[in-house]
Amino acid sequence: MQVIEMYVADTHAWVYYLLRRLPENLKEIFIKAENFEDVIFVPTIVLNEIIWMVEGGKVTLDIKAVLSRFDEATNFVIVPLDLNITKKVSELKELELHDRIITATANILNATLITKDQEIAESGYVKTVW
Repeated sequence: MQVIEMYVADTHAWVYYLLRRLPENLKEIFIKAENFEDVIFVPTIVLNEIIWMVEGGKVTLDIKAVLSRFDEATNFVIVPLDLNITKKVSELKELELHDRIITATANILNATLITKDQEIAESGYVKTVW
């Protein structure tokens, strides 16, 4: 019996995935998700940060194409900001707001957070990988 691993992708992880710039160990995680072997959750704040990055000229991506990936995907799951996540956000005082939302999402889902953010990794709030 295969165990399905659950991950939450932060903004950098998702952008690196879309631009095909992931480190090798992370490529394996995303390939497993593409093959429906594991699940990667994407908080809505991540998608909004990507829109902000595109509009600010920090990255070149087609937003409509990015969002359309989720229309029928079952291996990449959007997680809206809800009251449970908001309650958890109030407990994560040391992090910046967007990072608190992403970290709280991973915590609520008991998922490993895919992030290169050292502050999050060192916080100990969630298991991380990069």
